[in-house]
Amino acid sequence: MRRLVGLPACMAATLAVCLAGCRGMRPDLDARGHGDTGGDAGQQGAEAQPPRNYRCERAGEPPALEGTFEEGAWQKALWTEDFVVVRRRGPVGSVRTRAKMLWDDAYLYCAVELLEPQQPSEPGAPPQRHDVDLMVSDEPQHGGYQVELVGMGTIVDAWFDGNGTSRDGQLKWDAKGLRTSVQKAGDGATLRWTAAFALPWSSLSPQGRTPKPEAIAPQPGAVWRVDMGRTTWRPLAVAEGEAPEPNAFERAAWQPPADATEPRGWGEVQFAP
Repeated sequence: MRRLVGLPACMAATLAVCLAGCRGMRPDLDARGHGDTGGDAGQQGAEAQPPRNYRCERAGEPPALEGTFEEGAWQKALWTEDFVVVRRRGPVGSVRTRAKMLWDDAYLYCAVELLEPQQPSEPGAPPQRHDVDLMVSDEPQHGGYQVELVGMGTIVDAWFDGNGTSRDGQLKWDAKGLRTSVQKAGDGATLRWTAAFALPWSSLSPQGRTPKPEAIAPQPGAVWRVDMGRTTWRPLAVAEGEAPEPNAFERAAWQPPADATEPRGWGEVQFAP
């Protein structure tokens, strides 16, 4: 697990709740998996959905992790369907989310785009913030990997065992060589966030897993389980000098209902020649 450093004070108070999602339970779920969905989000995450599919094109050259993701190598990659809201509690502004992926012999590349109305925050309340995560698994029965940008800044990495309940397993993987990039731009009406990941195949070999040869890139035509998620937080306004506490949040994912600890429920990504 990557060490967390340099955390802003306003984020520290909510980090423990946010990390619950990395450790097998989103903050809205109790021990039985029941959730406080709020509004109309309940029916969207209530039933298991057929896996979504994505063809991950092979990059002819290393794609840039910054820009519009419409140029260079990224032109080959299609955008996914919009992410689906799977959990919600309280009022959170609408955020459209989608992603695209590429691969080569060294990395899996993923760019996630968030579009939200650009509007001033309520007096005394911090603006809503976003966490973005990428989850991959070559052998779902053995577990999966997760890298997350908490607050679009702090990196958290975790590995889940096959049943998604082992907390010890999370301490046995470090996404060595991971590269990330975050961009923000607004035109007065819409605020556009992009979070990009370059996850090296060589990092996908955690301790505690069935011994296997050194990790290598997938073979063309291979199908892996993959999901991408976005959690948006809307902290409460509090008295001056006090840290905000988590209030409203919304969890959306490419593959609904997107259990962050169950790779067999993630989407299917096929690696093109």
